Amino acid sequence: QTQGVAIVLDDLTEKKRLRSKFELFQRMVSPAVIEKLNPNLLKLGGDRQLVTCLFADIRGFTTLSEQKTPQEIVDILNRYFSRQVEVIFRHGGTLDKYIGDAIMAFWGAPTEQPDHARRALAAAREMEQTLLAFRKEMGADGEHFDIGIGLNSGEAVVGFIGSPEHRQDYTVIGDTVNTASRIEGATKGRARILVSEATRNAAGPDVTFKDHGFAKLKGKGEEVRLYEPLWNPSTT
Repeated sequence: QTQGVAIVLDDLTEKKRLRSKFELFQRMVSPAVIEKLNPNLLKLGGDRQLVTCLFADIRGFTTLSEQKTPQEIVDILNRYFSRQVEVIFRHGGTLDKYIGDAIMAFWGAPTEQPDHARRALAAAREMEQTLLAFRKEMGADGEHFDIGIGLNSGEAVVGFIGSPEHRQDYTVIGDTVNTASRIEGATKGRARILVSEATRNAAGPDVTFKDHGFAKLKGKGEEVRLYEPLWNPSTT
């Protein structure tokens, strides 16, 4: 009888863990992606997949923070993040996490997306347009409010990382991710959006890019070639 109770408890614990993972996905992806999720995914560990990672970091926010109350800062961030997350979801992306005033997202998981690079680029373009509209709403406060967006494509480990007993996050890790973050850092003084050669190649021939040459990125032994996607000029 004791063994039977233990089995029931184990079963309830596993169901609770699966429910927790499903609820996590509901916060990370759009309802359309949720409908396509394979239930077995909730039980899997890490897996290597081809993805495109995006980092979008706010520029000039430190200066703005010095002029606002903490509540005003939180309100601005919440309104801004809400709009950008809607853009990510609209293009089938997965919201990984917020890192201070930065957003990390990726395409290619949890559902397979052969066009992950094109989706990420389309999202980056709309995120830029969303930024410009948000700046106009901010009035004078939006003068120095800007973002840098970096993208990189390649193989990464995707899965649930963390403590099985307490908390796990569905995330993507590896050099592909780190390079995307470094590319975002390289946007300062170059362009609002920059991508790696891998992302440029994965995007296909329909997208035009401006070659920004090679750059030495922090933590990278070799220089990385950077490209700026070109589309209809934005109004600032």
